[in-house]
Amino acid sequence: MEKKHKASLSSTGSDLSSWCWFHLPPELLDQIYALLSPSDRQRFRQICSAWRGVARQSIPPFPLVFEPPRLLHRKLDNGFSFFDIFNCKSLYCSIPPPHNKAHCFGHLAGWFFLVSGQNPYRACLFNPVLLTEIPLPDLNSRIRKAILLAAPAPGFPNCIVAVAVMGWSGYIAVCKPAGKRWQVLDLGQGQPIIVADIIFWQNQLCGIVNRHAVLICNFDMESGETSILTVRFPRLYSCTVDAFLVESTGGDLLAVLVDARKFKVFKLVQQDFTWEQMERIKNQALFLGKIQSESVPVNQFLDSGLRENTIYCTSNMTRRNFNFRGTYGVPIVYSMENRLSMDYRAVREVPVSVQYPIHEEPVWVSPIIWP
Repeated sequence: MEKKHKASLSSTGSDLSSWCWFHLPPELLDQIYALLSPSDRQRFRQICSAWRGVARQSIPPFPLVFEPPRLLHRKLDNGFSFFDIFNCKSLYCSIPPPHNKAHCFGHLAGWFFLVSGQNPYRACLFNPVLLTEIPLPDLNSRIRKAILLAAPAPGFPNCIVAVAVMGWSGYIAVCKPAGKRWQVLDLGQGQPIIVADIIFWQNQLCGIVNRHAVLICNFDMESGETSILTVRFPRLYSCTVDAFLVESTGGDLLAVLVDARKFKVFKLVQQDFTWEQMERIKNQALFLGKIQSESVPVNQFLDSGLRENTIYCTSNMTRRNFNFRGTYGVPIVYSMENRLSMDYRAVREVPVSVQYPIHEEPVWVSPIIWP
């Protein structure tokens, strides 16, 4: 672990008038949540990770319909296809032009971060159910992943969006839809960084950089200052083939490293900001991808086909590490139960039956927000 240091944004942005709503006391949020209807509770969970954490601690007095995360594939003709890997069926969604030719780089609660198929620097947030578009400032570089601090909702239309530009000169930038430009976070203190993954966790921006550490950032878009805490991985795992960040069903920050033909899962210990390797992920399954990652509570949905201590991964880099060189975009399944035996049965492919070729990285899309 390294001490905190302060950096600055490359430009100042609009105010954060709604930021205080994200920091209401949990006791107050819990009382608010108890008074809401089922539909309002769904919207409550979409606001931010802190509000979702409050919802997780409350047992809902109504049943939730469960559907496992689906794989979003972009069809070349008229829109998106959402493939269910457990029931081997697709749900097609026709998208109006020009969004039917756009590329998806992120998703949250029905909102998709789309980049124009004609202009790789033109982006927007788009909801295919509401047919609503929220324009974003033009990008300065081709991005690899986009995340939202909260989904656009009544009272919170000006959500914060972050994008990661990956490569040898990577960086992370943030903006609000109403802002005029993307604001680059100087995470490397003037030095170029390699960004492997990013996530919003407990209203903080976290990123795996240079494959050996996670940066935990608190940024203030009004003052232009950013406080950064660096938490290094154990030296043994500093060189990995692939790396992912995901929030567990219990609200912990997990880092998943692919190394030596195994998935190694680490949990951030907040007491001393160190990494603890997990031998089991207990009653949850992880859905990992370069664009979207999710954690699912298996014990609440025993009839869904999910298995606990299991990792579903779509990354093409990870597939090559396990010598899967077939169809692009086909996920692999890794069982942590068999990881110690060096048994090749610990990993297998999931067949994806679609009637068209897959040319892009698929995106895990959750039909609901987990309780």
